[in-house]
Amino acid sequence: MTIDPVDARDFDDAISLERVERGHWLLGVHIADVSHFVREGSPLDQEARTRGTSVYLPDRVIPMLPEIVSNNLASLQPGKVRYARTCWIEFTPEGIPVHTAVEPSAIKSARRFTYEEVDVFLADPATPAIEMTPEVRSLLGRMRDLARLLRGRRTARGSLELHMPEVKIDLDRDGRVAGAHVVENTESHRIIEEFMLAANEAVAGALAAAGAGFLRRIHPQPDPRKLRQLTEFVTELGFEVDSLESRFELQRLLDMARGRPEEHAVHYAVLRSLSRAAYGPQDDGHYALASDCYCHFTSPIRRYPDLTVHRALEAIAKGRRPPADGLVQLGGECSDLERRAEASERELVKLKLLLFLSKRIGEEMDAVVTGVEPFGLFVQGLAIPAEGLVPLDSLPDDIYRYDKASHTLAGRRPGRSFRLGDRVRVAVARVDLDRRSLDFRLVAEGGRDSRRAPPPPRRNRGRNRPERGPAKRHKPRGKKGQRRGRP
Repeated sequence: MTIDPVDARDFDDAISLERVERGHWLLGVHIADVSHFVREGSPLDQEARTRGTSVYLPDRVIPMLPEIVSNNLASLQPGKVRYARTCWIEFTPEGIPVHTAVEPSAIKSARRFTYEEVDVFLADPATPAIEMTPEVRSLLGRMRDLARLLRGRRTARGSLELHMPEVKIDLDRDGRVAGAHVVENTESHRIIEEFMLAANEAVAGALAAAGAGFLRRIHPQPDPRKLRQLTEFVTELGFEVDSLESRFELQRLLDMARGRPEEHAVHYAVLRSLSRAAYGPQDDGHYALASDCYCHFTSPIRRYPDLTVHRALEAIAKGRRPPADGLVQLGGECSDLERRAEASERELVKLKLLLFLSKRIGEEMDAVVTGVEPFGLFVQGLAIPAEGLVPLDSLPDDIYRYDKASHTLAGRRPGRSFRLGDRVRVAVARVDLDRRSLDFRLVAEGGRDSRRAPPPPRRNRGRNRPERGPAKRHKPRGKKGQRRGRP
């Protein structure tokens, strides 16, 4: 079966799962065999390499490959036989991988699900709302159980769970912006994520064991200096932590922040403290996933590095060792093209939101303070996730003192205090499309909201608290959209 967003048109991954001897699991991750249609060195391949990735914009997709390939010939459409490259992984009943095999295959997907349909099933496995055969219903139940096992094991080894808000623009029938919302990362998303992670890691391990050169997805260790600055930053927010140079302490911090008003700021601060993931042949591992060997294998329809990994697997199957020449340059090109695509996506989402709000001057919304500066407050709407500035001169009349260490703007009058994570009520004041800027104004006086969660309990470990030091403004970095958010 396949599980994808409701508006997806290309299906590059399908899942099968069964219980075999001794209670073991046999997971099949079936990935569209794009390499069969896109031969290395062909004009089609050269154009795909030039693009590097598909670009997902609010109102359109700029594909890496022609639609006849991405949406038809290679797409794992239900009920149609399609070429695939299948990664088989056998797990013990506890979720420990004991065997991997990768082979060319031909599959027929029995069912196409949307994430929303699977979430309905997961909420009530006996639901009659979603029609499915007993075999498919049983398969979904097995997928839920194994994914939970794999997630628990990945967390135990120190994998970090960064929850970054993913903004999706809502369009009306005429293609005009009707609103925006943050895409929720539900259990159905997490099930697919776990299986894609498992396949990517298994394939990377198989290629490394064969001595092949291939494009890895690498995420270097973070700079200790940035982690020390992060420790100071979150301590001033009221989170009592040990040194965040430990991945398990980073993991604990993210868990503590989840569901609190400061979650947005903490997760962005952690992201900015980490190195940036990239492509290359270097054996540097993937820090955030706590993986020693990782690659991208599961999305060859929309990512060129995945296509090169499929070719490396094909070469090994034919008894050849893939050449390592040029992989450093190719990895750099693919990394640059990925960042260019992400920047384009973020820029257009921002512009669409500004166009939408430019016609709603004076509209009120609840927001959370995402940054505090001497010149005002950065806030982000909760219902419409647009970030803008509340200028200092638009705050209630008072004399304000900026405390850089505690990320606070405090007036002399009682209740005139604003801190990172506060909930506020704002109205759209000004939109400047040329400058890509948005200004809000406070609707009511006062910064402290009665709904603000209490600070987390402090722990006494018999040590001195870190000295308070300067903390940097952590500006948000965008995140890939839902379809391309798979790891």
